[in-house]
Amino acid sequence: MSEETQVQSASAEEQPKIAQEMATDSQDQPAQPNAGELIAESKKYRVRSQKVEAELSQLKKQIETDRQKTLEEQQEWQTLAEERKVKLDAQDEEISVFRAERKAEHERLLSDFSEEEREELKELPLQSLKMVHEKLITKKSDIPNVSNARAVAKTDPNIADWTKLSSKEKRNNWQGIVDSFRK
Repeated sequence: MSEETQVQSASAEEQPKIAQEMATDSQDQPAQPNAGELIAESKKYRVRSQKVEAELSQLKKQIETDRQKTLEEQQEWQTLAEERKVKLDAQDEEISVFRAERKAEHERLLSDFSEEEREELKELPLQSLKMVHEKLITKKSDIPNVSNARAVAKTDPNIADWTKLSSKEKRNNWQGIVDSFRK
């Protein structure tokens, strides 16, 4: 019996050591999983969620189609007509906003051209007009503008009486006039 008690006491002493060894082993290894595994897992979940979202939208369309078919079978034309009218009204509002934005963009692009060019280009679709605008306006901006160079004339900061200047002189010395008011 003494041998059995010694074996039991020895095994009792070894159990805490084994548990301690296991605890230190688990602490030595970092708990951070591989980044590649995390990326693969997130991609898997993203693909799965996209698939579910697509399936959900398809099912919603199918339910709406089935509902409309049952209304047609029950000959509830008035309900169908009212629903479609509401849908069309909402779409008409969106379309009118979209058309106004496109027209404003078209007008903005045309405003950069001369009157003669506007008349020729006004019938172009927006995409074509954008392309023409990009090519012509960027070419024009690459060429130094001589009229701008003359407009930046020497300004006399000590302009005493700007009211006696001619309109051309006022334009040429406008910065000086403004600076004199700031002082």
